[in-house]
Amino acid sequence: MKFSFLTYLFSRYPLEYCFKMAQQYEFEGVEVWGARPHAYAWDMTDKKIEEILSWAEQYGISISMYTPEILAYPYNLVSADYIERQETVEYLKKSLEVAAALKTDKMQITIKHPGYGRNRKEIWKFMSEGLKELCDKAENVGVDIILESLSPSEGNVITCVDDIVQIKDMVDSARLCSMIDMVPPFIANEPYAEYFHKLGNSMKYVHICNSDGKTEFHMQIDDPKGEIPLTDFFKVLQNNGYDGWYSIELLAPYFKDPELYLAQAGRILQTIKGQLKK
Repeated sequence: MKFSFLTYLFSRYPLEYCFKMAQQYEFEGVEVWGARPHAYAWDMTDKKIEEILSWAEQYGISISMYTPEILAYPYNLVSADYIERQETVEYLKKSLEVAAALKTDKMQITIKHPGYGRNRKEIWKFMSEGLKELCDKAENVGVDIILESLSPSEGNVITCVDDIVQIKDMVDSARLCSMIDMVPPFIANEPYAEYFHKLGNSMKYVHICNSDGKTEFHMQIDDPKGEIPLTDFFKVLQNNGYDGWYSIELLAPYFKDPELYLAQAGRILQTIKGQLKK
């Protein structure tokens, strides 16, 4: 089992600090957030790339995935506006180049809410066209595109494993892969095993947290109000043959003291590791 964390948790700190924290709390990797002040794609000069790679070497930490920010302004792959869609594709192409330069073989994407009053066929047409173009680029640079489903309050395009299967069939590229974020399947009453049964070897990454069972809130993994039995979650994934990265994804309100909550998560994960070995 390899553990990582999304550096967005430390968005109020410089990126190097995340590598230091990963080493301090016995994480094998960091999932680099592709936005300022960490690693926004258009800021990634050769010098910046070399600097990040030097931190990885210095602290003995791998880069588990590169995760550009596309859930916030100004990017949307399924926007009604042609210029916004094109700029999003170009941004994500650049992000694929950054991922390759950072020596990771994974880049995450999500499909933002398209806006109300839209036509579903048009949305899926835009999405498939954009993803086909991105997959061509992904093939050239040797990086897998890791598509994540969202909870209904975050988006209404890719919200379950069947949506992922459908878009994979439309795009028809081995570079379009997927992942489990623990929250969306749980609140959608969708078994985690479905991701393995329907996606097979293209299921390549996991975001871990806990859930209140109702909202998109990414809860600390041992919060007593959490609804997911965490150790058993790992057992389910192991029983389905998963041996890839598990990456902590904690968001607000944990920005107030990210080291505190990372330390807590690291301690719990080491305990779970021990339990699973028994």
